[in-house]
Amino acid sequence: MNAFFRLLAFALMISSAQAASPPREWTSSDGKSKFQGDLIEFTDKEVKIRHRSNFNQYRLPLDRLSKEDQDFIHGLLREKRRDAGLKEGVYAEKVTGQLVKGVSKQGLNYQLWGNPKLDGTKRYPIVIWLHGSGQSGTDNESQIGGAPKIWTTEDNQAESPCFLLAPQCPSADIGWKNQVADNLLALIADLTEHLPIDESRLYLTGSSMGGFGTFSIAAKYPQVFAACVPLCGGGDVKSAEILKQTPFWVFHGDKDDMVPVERSRVIVEAVKQTGGELMKYTELEGAGHGITGLVYPRTDLHEWLFQQKKPNPAAK
Repeated sequence: MNAFFRLLAFALMISSAQAASPPREWTSSDGKSKFQGDLIEFTDKEVKIRHRSNFNQYRLPLDRLSKEDQDFIHGLLREKRRDAGLKEGVYAEKVTGQLVKGVSKQGLNYQLWGNPKLDGTKRYPIVIWLHGSGQSGTDNESQIGGAPKIWTTEDNQAESPCFLLAPQCPSADIGWKNQVADNLLALIADLTEHLPIDESRLYLTGSSMGGFGTFSIAAKYPQVFAACVPLCGGGDVKSAEILKQTPFWVFHGDKDDMVPVERSRVIVEAVKQTGGELMKYTELEGAGHGITGLVYPRTDLHEWLFQQKKPNPAAK
């Protein structure tokens, strides 16, 4: 009798799984064979599939399946790796609840902040902070200062948990462009491969040279960022048509004696002239160049920023 009930429970489990998850049609690598089946196990080498018609289970080398099926499995492996990224991934030792130094594969210095107590099966945004010219160098320390830490406070993390990435530009003469920009995007891509980061919620912000960098990187990689917040910077008006695709909130002090406020006014107006409606602009009356302490604590900025979301690339 016990055996009967175990068999019945197993049958009901299969029935429930079938009802909840429609079968996948699997195709052989040569395209000649197709069948409906449920995925039971998978590795980067093989899969175990239960045939829907007879419940027989088959182990197949991954390369015996179509490219579409292989891509499907690789996608599952990627998400499985990201699920475990806080505890056993290549960046796990850097997710401590403190800012931790690192050097990317391309040689870019950075500091990373993440909360090891986050639920690894969920996906979280990441704020990328671009410092100003005075923090450039190779000490992998100067870029932190006080500005980016606002995103890691207990109150802000409780309201909007996120990762923080603070790269360091090696030289102010180079700035956030060319190879430095490419190296930064490579680092962001690697982080999203190994940590539970929501790729539809990558946020770019920076001040002064970092404000200029926010504009230029967003123009160079227009499909990457869900929102951008440049402070006391400026952008190339020739990129206005591209920039209008991304939500921006631009800030500048009207008494800035280092980067004229016109630099922000001009690019904001250029974007608006293209019909862009996603660019917000706030000019801070009486404020000079150092406005990070005025801007980043704003609750309306936090509320706006974390609401921004791009269509999920994985859903396309």
